[in-house]
Amino acid sequence: MRDNLLDGTFVVVDLEATGFNVETADIIDIAAVRVEGGIITEKFSTLVYPGYFIPERIKELTGITNAMLVGQPTIDKVLPEFLDFVKDSVVVGHFIEQDMKFINKYTRSLLNKRFNNPTLCTLKLARKLYPGLEKYSLKALAENLGFETNGVHRALKDATLTAEIFIRMLEELWNNYGIGDYYSLKRLEKGRF
Repeated sequence: MRDNLLDGTFVVVDLEATGFNVETADIIDIAAVRVEGGIITEKFSTLVYPGYFIPERIKELTGITNAMLVGQPTIDKVLPEFLDFVKDSVVVGHFIEQDMKFINKYTRSLLNKRFNNPTLCTLKLARKLYPGLEKYSLKALAENLGFETNGVHRALKDATLTAEIFIRMLEELWNNYGIGDYYSLKRLEKGRF
């Protein structure tokens, strides 16, 4: 993990759920994008059937309908595949803490363990690297950096977009400050730049 992540491997994760409260909501869309040497090399993505109808506001936000979820695998089938894809990689995400709460909810209840991969949050890093932006949502950040944002709020699109943004951040941090390893980025997240 001491290596420059631009030359290394990391996995970017995103998910969509039936709500924001981890205790009462469930995952309905999960994706992970593997980045090796600054290039997206592999993708994992699936819809997840939660076992009940999803709220209207989530349908409007994500474009995911109940009809799309019927017949999709349940989280107990998806979680082992997801964990196999991620393995022991550094996990990156935009507001990754929220996604990790959902992943931990299922790893605890289904596998009786914790998901302990090291994580980096592009939201926290963006606040340090690009101070003064009006908003730091994934869409706002992407638009500010000149990325296309059609299809946000779907897990694969958001994971891919987050990967592209994180690669850009890594390039800027390496070129301007000579940092890009996990521990330096973790210090930057915490405001110790």
